[in-house]
Amino acid sequence: MNGLKQFIVALIFVISPATMAKDLMPKTVSTSDGVVTAQFDLSHMGQDCGLLVKWGDGTEKKIRVGRDVNEKDFTITHSYSNGGGYIFEVKGSTIKKGLGTVFACQGKTYRQAICIGK
Repeated sequence: MNGLKQFIVALIFVISPATMAKDLMPKTVSTSDGVVTAQFDLSHMGQDCGLLVKWGDGTEKKIRVGRDVNEKDFTITHSYSNGGGYIFEVKGSTIKKGLGTVFACQGKTYRQAICIGK
């Protein structure tokens, strides 16, 4: 019975992706003339996964890391039409797309305040 308990514990550790949370923070975030650019390296994820980027002005972008973009080095940009304060947010999200469906990137949600035109 003791061997069975060890096997079950080892199996849970190996197949549970939630036990190894990763960081979803961009390498850089820059602002210039109302345009925000974020550069990422999510190669530490080790698998294809989904991100939801919220720009804080009501627009969102779903990204399949490893499918739509190269996980090692990708850049996203957004242009704001009005000045003001916004919250830029990146979080894991399951993206359904037939056979191209990916599960959410595991990691802490990243948030940053962005000030445009002030």
